[in-house]
Amino acid sequence: MKRFLRAAMQALVLALFASSAFAQEDSLDVVLPTTEDASIRMITPPTGFEVSTAFNGYISMPNSSAIIMVMINNANYIKIAEGINEEYCSSNKLELLSSSSFESANGVKGRIFKMKFILQDDEWIRYMVFAGDLEKTLWLNITYPYKLEELIEGEILKSVQTINLNPESNEE
Repeated sequence: MKRFLRAAMQALVLALFASSAFAQEDSLDVVLPTTEDASIRMITPPTGFEVSTAFNGYISMPNSSAIIMVMINNANYIKIAEGINEEYCSSNKLELLSSSSFESANGVKGRIFKMKFILQDDEWIRYMVFAGDLEKTLWLNITYPYKLEELIEGEILKSVQTINLNPESNEE
């Protein structure tokens, strides 16, 4: 399962960059993004979420909710966020509800996209969060049932505010 998720995330990252050129103008070198599991310590999970054994991130079984965490290397969040456009949403059957910039309590800047989709006649909310610096981006893919939004959304947004790209530096 983890291998499948990693391959799917890598494919999605490359698809987001399909319209972007990574070659430097005066060079033939091409730098492609790579993905790896992000440290789960980069966020404080919402109440009731536990570390998942099925994927890299957190899960809340009682609430059918998940946070998948991926580190994208060789890519900044601004460039990645450019790929979340009308064409991307349409081709993935997502309805874009909102998009905004943010800065976490640890000074990490990013973009957050809120979307809605339907799966087997149920409505779901997906937050796609991209936060980072010039060289790496933390990607949070957060999904929960729309009918639980009143209970979960505030906790999710609080968790996003805890993003820290270097959680080891806060440990003494």
